[in-house]
Amino acid sequence: MYLYIYDTFLNHKKYFNVLSRLENRLADLEIKGKISRLNILKNMKEVIEDGVKQGVETVVAVGNDLTFSKIVNIIAEMNVTLGIIPIGKSKIAEILGIPEGEAAGDVLAQRLIKKIDLGKINHQYFIDSATIDNTDVILDFEKFQISPTCKNAVVSICNLGFLTTNQSIYRERISIPTDGLLEAVIAPIKSGLFKKIKALNKQSIFPFKKITVGSRAEPVTVTIDQQAVFKTPVEVAVAPKKLKVIVGSNRLF
Repeated sequence: MYLYIYDTFLNHKKYFNVLSRLENRLADLEIKGKISRLNILKNMKEVIEDGVKQGVETVVAVGNDLTFSKIVNIIAEMNVTLGIIPIGKSKIAEILGIPEGEAAGDVLAQRLIKKIDLGKINHQYFIDSATIDNTDVILDFEKFQISPTCKNAVVSICNLGFLTTNQSIYRERISIPTDGLLEAVIAPIKSGLFKKIKALNKQSIFPFKKITVGSRAEPVTVTIDQQAVFKTPVEVAVAPKKLKVIVGSNRLF
């Protein structure tokens, strides 16, 4: 049984035709299910929990990367499979091999399922990455500690494996979301009007299973999946094979 979660931004009339074509394609593929259109009065967590109680086995997130990240954190402890249908550009969907819009229905119908790792900070999961824009940070790997040596740098903790900047994905693999490891990446950035991450051979990459992120003086901000914010110190750990997700044959891992 499928539960399709439509994010709130899809309530805008400009998405009517996109969603209509999508729903027709899902009907053709015989993978229709209950549709829940979120709004300010409808809580995503409650909708999913109620669906699971009613026998839902696959939760399909329809939206963007923020949609997917929110749902991942809700279902991480549930015995359900995640499907995603991106509406517009999506880094997560591209890495998982999921095309945009109605074409994603064909991937869902094939039901190629992989168990992938998640990251975890304190008690919250993330699927993509955590970022720290302050170089006054200390990464404690128990046996050793590291800190950025230059002032202009971004510290990322990667799970899906491709560092993002200016809406583009580097194709060189940093992390594999099925190996039971996360990667801490210290990436120098060029100064200027548009900050850009330098070539990958200038980056430092440290695989790990668990680290503590602290700071030299004042607490620094850690942002996971571009939404949830924490202040150091925090513990970051991998949750191996935590999420069952439907992937495409063109996935990037």
